[in-house]
Amino acid sequence: MSGDEPAGDAQGQQRVTHIILRADGWFDGPDRVLPVAAYELNGRAMADSVVYGHAGFVPDYYLADLGPEAAASAADLVAAGLWARAEGGYRVLDQEVAAFLLERQRKSDEEAARARARQKAKEDEGLAELAEAMLAAPPCAVCGTPSARIELVAPGGLPAEWERWPGTVRDTFLHREPGQWYLLFDGVAAGNGYGDPIEASRAGRIARAFRPPLGFAQVRTAGFYDDAGFCQDCDAPYCYQHWHVSETRYGYCPRGHGKSLDPHWSPW
Repeated sequence: MSGDEPAGDAQGQQRVTHIILRADGWFDGPDRVLPVAAYELNGRAMADSVVYGHAGFVPDYYLADLGPEAAASAADLVAAGLWARAEGGYRVLDQEVAAFLLERQRKSDEEAARARARQKAKEDEGLAELAEAMLAAPPCAVCGTPSARIELVAPGGLPAEWERWPGTVRDTFLHREPGQWYLLFDGVAAGNGYGDPIEASRAGRIARAFRPPLGFAQVRTAGFYDDAGFCQDCDAPYCYQHWHVSETRYGYCPRGHGKSLDPHWSPW
């Protein structure tokens, strides 16, 4: 019986067991005969490879999640010359299909990037509305010394310690761009001196993070490398002395919880 003819079951009913892929269709080379399960796996795996960002590649873990039958179907696809074994999985051999999948992934990635940009713009707009001039200095849970000093200077405003700034620095500050927010940050082990210009959306994020009552989870959303001196496990801030900062800028709080206080190090 040829592969494109339905096979009968015990009750005389007809069911399709194999599919012929003609050479004049999507696939290069000669006609191929595939079990229906392998044909269906090929279509599903190719579509999912675009969704999961590895167009034309089928990872072993993907097949394992589908069950043991998927491994047998993968072997059928290799035998038919549609897939080839690769490190960590399989890759599709048909160049037209591969090019089609890569183009679909490119378009999918571009649309995802546009969607993220739209979402970020929407979030930034909302955060910018929260921006307000503020000065926060969380007190050390042991001695009361500020663990950090965070000041937001609104457009047209002046820093709290303006009168103590050198004249040359004040002149430069007065010539900042209209509508420009400024951040002055003095962390546990480092700071940004006389400040840096920031977007209104970041100013809003910081202002929201330092609205009382303060806690680690809320303060961390501000995005400071040292979390303004807050210890995650204690949910409390500590100053430089009580973080027991080492020469490598790694510190331990009074309860022995450690964290890097180096502005050039990030856990992300």
